[in-house]
Amino acid sequence: MAAPTQAEKPVRKRRWSWWQLILVLAVVAAGAYAFVARPWEPKPAAVAVEVLAPGPFSQVLAVNGRVIARETVTVRAPVSARIVEVMVNEGDLVQAGDVLVQLETSQPKALVDQAQAALDAGIVRQAQAKATADRANALGENATRSAREDAELALSAASNEVARLQAALAEAQSQLEQYTILAPLTGTVLNRNADRGQLVDPQTELFVIADLADLQVETDIDELYSARISAGLKALLRPVGDSVAQHGSVVFASPTVDPATGGRPVKLAFDEPVELPVGLTINANIIVSETEGALTIPRGAIITEGTDSHVLVVENGAAAQRAIEFADWPAGRVIVTAGLAEGDQVILDPAAVEPGQSVVAE
Repeated sequence: MAAPTQAEKPVRKRRWSWWQLILVLAVVAAGAYAFVARPWEPKPAAVAVEVLAPGPFSQVLAVNGRVIARETVTVRAPVSARIVEVMVNEGDLVQAGDVLVQLETSQPKALVDQAQAALDAGIVRQAQAKATADRANALGENATRSAREDAELALSAASNEVARLQAALAEAQSQLEQYTILAPLTGTVLNRNADRGQLVDPQTELFVIADLADLQVETDIDELYSARISAGLKALLRPVGDSVAQHGSVVFASPTVDPATGGRPVKLAFDEPVELPVGLTINANIIVSETEGALTIPRGAIITEGTDSHVLVVENGAAAQRAIEFADWPAGRVIVTAGLAEGDQVILDPAAVEPGQSVVAE
């Protein structure tokens, strides 16, 4: 049998290879992604926002202060002398009038003895002058007028001398009393700088005594905010190391600002008695004002350029610049007074987007 010719050979169908199938699927997938995602179109940036709503807000000024006693007295020696005995130590509770220190009294006591002796002699002379005057008056017309007058003058001089000597004795006794140093108030001895045998003078600080039953907090308010501080404002006082704050109030605001520091001295008192060491640091939050329905925003959302301030808000799907006015205060949040309304979406990180950029709120 003869072999089939070239024209008579059967025709076979061509089959696709696996890589051709993968290429086709990739093209289809890319087309589907492009149709859905449209990568050539700019996508809105996701931004964190805060929707404004009125609510209660307190303007609080946070400062640090230190515990002080309302009454604190530094005791010094009123005279120069050597200490004979010290009666108290640091931490002792003393009553007003208790003896703290006894100084050497030999010299002032000698002066008292001299003044007493002089007074005794003066009293004797006064008695003699009075007896003479009485005799002259008893003689009546039998004594000359000049004799009676001389007797009266002598008595008057003797009486004046006695009065002078009595005053000199009182002064000497007062000087002697100064050599016994007494507690000026009831309180606790905070510092003792006096020892037996020590020579002291009026410049020597012997003790510091404080009434620890009445503690206060002393601080300075920067002059930028000092005009808002007045007596009667409420405060929260938290001793360092404690997690719970105590209620208190401003009891004193100095009428002057220290030109050297730019601070206004302020004192705060605890509403309830506390037992704290003098000098302890207190974190004080002074409540300057309270508002029931305030619109507030985080300070970080505000952009300030020169004297103008603005925020970025989400408006029609884009970041829009909005000029605002706010009550500036050293706090994380501030009250907006103009430029925003309830329901506005304020962008919390304005540096992350540009005005006009498409955005979507997270």
